[in-house]
Amino acid sequence: MPAESLAAHIRTLDAGELRSVVHYDGDDYDTVFQADRVRDEFAEVEYEEVAKHLVLKGLDDGFEQPEFARFGHLDATVRWFHDVVAFQVPLDDWSGVIVTFDRDSIEDTSALVDELLAFVDEQFHDDAAEEASADDVASEFSEEFGQ
Repeated sequence: MPAESLAAHIRTLDAGELRSVVHYDGDDYDTVFQADRVRDEFAEVEYEEVAKHLVLKGLDDGFEQPEFARFGHLDATVRWFHDVVAFQVPLDDWSGVIVTFDRDSIEDTSALVDELLAFVDEQFHDDAAEEASADDVASEFSEEFGQ
Protein backbone atom coordinates (compact mmCIF):
# COMPACT_ATOMS: atom_id res chain seq x y z
CA MET A 1 0.00 0.00 0.00
CA PRO A 2 1.42 3.42 -0.96
CA ALA A 3 0.34 4.92 2.41
CA GLU A 4 2.66 2.46 4.15
CA SER A 5 5.52 3.59 1.92
CA LEU A 6 4.67 7.20 2.85
CA ALA A 7 4.83 6.30 6.55
CA ALA A 8 8.20 4.60 6.02
CA HIS A 9 9.47 7.61 4.03
CA ILE A 10 8.40 10.09 6.72
CA ARG A 11 10.18 8.08 9.41
CA THR A 12 13.43 8.49 7.42
CA LEU A 13 13.12 12.28 7.49
CA ASP A 14 14.36 14.47 10.30
CA ALA A 15 11.10 16.41 10.15
CA GLY A 16 9.48 16.02 13.54
CA GLU A 17 8.01 13.45 15.88
CA LEU A 18 5.60 11.41 13.77
CA ARG A 19 2.44 10.41 15.67
CA SER A 20 0.34 8.58 13.11
CA VAL A 21 -0.41 7.98 9.46
CA VAL A 22 -3.97 7.16 8.40
CA HIS A 23 -5.04 6.22 4.88
CA TYR A 24 -8.74 6.67 4.13
CA ASP A 25 -10.98 5.67 1.27
CA GLY A 26 -14.52 6.91 1.77
CA ASP A 27 -15.46 6.32 5.37
CA ASP A 28 -13.14 3.30 5.62
CA TYR A 29 -9.69 3.98 6.98
CA ASP A 30 -6.60 2.16 8.07
CA THR A 31 -4.00 3.35 10.56
CA VAL A 32 -0.75 2.41 8.82
CA PHE A 33 1.48 3.85 11.53
CA GLN A 34 0.88 4.75 15.15
CA ALA A 35 3.68 5.77 17.50
CA ASP A 36 3.92 3.89 20.79
CA ARG A 37 3.39 7.14 22.72
CA VAL A 38 0.07 7.64 20.89
CA ARG A 39 -1.01 4.12 21.88
CA ASP A 40 -0.13 5.01 25.47
CA GLU A 41 -1.95 8.36 25.27
CA PHE A 42 -5.27 7.05 23.92
CA ALA A 43 -7.46 4.09 24.67
CA GLU A 44 -8.16 2.29 21.38
CA VAL A 45 -11.76 3.51 21.25
CA GLU A 46 -10.60 7.12 21.83
CA TYR A 47 -8.01 6.91 19.06
CA GLU A 48 -10.58 5.43 16.66
CA GLU A 49 -12.92 8.33 17.42
CA VAL A 50 -10.19 10.92 16.73
CA ALA A 51 -9.13 9.12 13.54
CA LYS A 52 -12.76 8.95 12.36
CA HIS A 53 -13.20 12.70 12.86
CA LEU A 54 -9.97 13.50 11.04
CA VAL A 55 -11.18 11.35 8.14
CA LEU A 56 -14.52 13.18 8.09
CA LYS A 57 -12.65 16.50 7.99
CA GLY A 58 -10.54 15.08 5.17
CA LEU A 59 -13.65 14.15 3.20
CA ASP A 60 -14.82 17.75 3.59
CA ASP A 61 -11.60 18.87 1.87
CA GLY A 62 -11.67 16.84 -1.34
CA PHE A 63 -9.05 16.83 -4.09
CA GLU A 64 -11.24 18.70 -6.59
CA GLN A 65 -13.17 21.69 -5.32
CA PRO A 66 -15.16 23.17 -8.21
CA GLU A 67 -15.66 26.49 -6.46
CA PHE A 68 -11.86 26.91 -6.43
CA ALA A 69 -11.16 25.22 -9.78
CA ARG A 70 -9.06 28.11 -11.06
CA PHE A 71 -6.63 27.52 -8.18
CA GLY A 72 -6.03 23.90 -9.26
CA HIS A 73 -6.66 20.83 -7.13
CA LEU A 74 -6.22 20.88 -3.37
CA ASP A 75 -2.71 19.72 -2.43
CA ALA A 76 -3.02 19.67 1.35
CA THR A 77 -4.78 20.95 4.41
CA VAL A 78 -2.84 21.65 7.58
CA ARG A 79 -4.65 21.77 10.92
CA TRP A 80 -2.67 23.36 13.75
CA PHE A 81 -3.84 22.22 17.15
CA HIS A 82 -2.16 23.27 20.37
CA ASP A 83 -0.14 20.05 20.66
CA VAL A 84 -0.53 18.33 17.28
CA VAL A 85 -0.28 19.26 13.61
CA ALA A 86 -2.41 17.21 11.20
CA PHE A 87 -1.58 17.22 7.48
CA GLN A 88 -4.32 15.93 5.20
CA VAL A 89 -3.34 15.15 1.61
CA PRO A 90 -6.30 14.21 -0.61
CA LEU A 91 -5.51 11.62 -3.27
CA ASP A 92 -8.87 12.07 -4.96
CA ASP A 93 -12.27 13.27 -3.79
CA TRP A 94 -12.86 10.22 -1.58
CA SER A 95 -9.42 9.10 -0.45
CA GLY A 96 -6.33 10.55 1.12
CA VAL A 97 -3.65 10.36 3.75
CA ILE A 98 -3.61 12.07 7.14
CA VAL A 99 -0.25 12.48 8.86
CA THR A 100 0.09 13.83 12.39
CA PHE A 101 3.14 15.16 14.24
CA ASP A 102 3.84 16.60 17.67
CA ARG A 103 3.53 20.32 17.01
CA ASP A 104 6.59 21.49 18.92
CA SER A 105 8.83 18.95 17.15
CA ILE A 106 8.41 20.46 13.67
CA GLU A 107 11.19 22.89 12.82
CA ASP A 108 10.44 23.68 9.17
CA THR A 109 6.77 23.26 8.27
CA SER A 110 7.23 24.45 4.70
CA ALA A 111 9.97 21.91 4.00
CA LEU A 112 7.87 19.16 5.57
CA VAL A 113 4.81 20.00 3.47
CA ASP A 114 6.95 20.18 0.33
CA GLU A 115 8.46 16.77 1.12
CA LEU A 116 5.04 15.19 1.76
CA LEU A 117 3.61 16.64 -1.46
CA ALA A 118 6.60 15.58 -3.55
CA PHE A 119 6.33 12.02 -2.25
CA VAL A 120 2.56 11.90 -2.80
CA ASP A 121 2.91 13.32 -6.33
CA GLU A 122 5.56 10.75 -7.18
CA GLN A 123 3.93 7.73 -5.57
CA PHE A 124 0.21 8.44 -5.92
CA HIS A 125 -0.49 10.98 -8.65
CA ASP A 126 2.04 10.10 -11.36
CA ASP A 127 -0.03 7.07 -12.31
CA ALA A 128 -3.33 8.96 -12.25
CA ALA A 129 -5.24 9.56 -15.45
CA GLU A 130 -4.89 12.92 -17.13
CA GLU A 131 -6.88 15.52 -15.24
CA ALA A 132 -9.22 18.13 -16.68
CA SER A 133 -7.90 21.67 -16.71
CA ALA A 134 -9.06 24.12 -14.07
CA ASP A 135 -11.03 25.99 -16.75
CA ASP A 136 -12.85 22.78 -17.77
CA VAL A 137 -13.80 22.00 -14.16
CA ALA A 138 -14.95 25.59 -13.62
CA SER A 139 -17.09 25.42 -16.79
CA GLU A 140 -18.68 22.14 -15.69
CA PHE A 141 -19.42 23.60 -12.27
CA SER A 142 -20.92 26.72 -13.84
CA GLU A 143 -23.11 24.70 -16.21
CA GLU A 144 -24.30 22.37 -13.46
CA PHE A 145 -25.16 25.12 -10.97
CA GLY A 146 -26.13 27.86 -13.46
CA GLN A 147 -23.47 30.35 -12.40
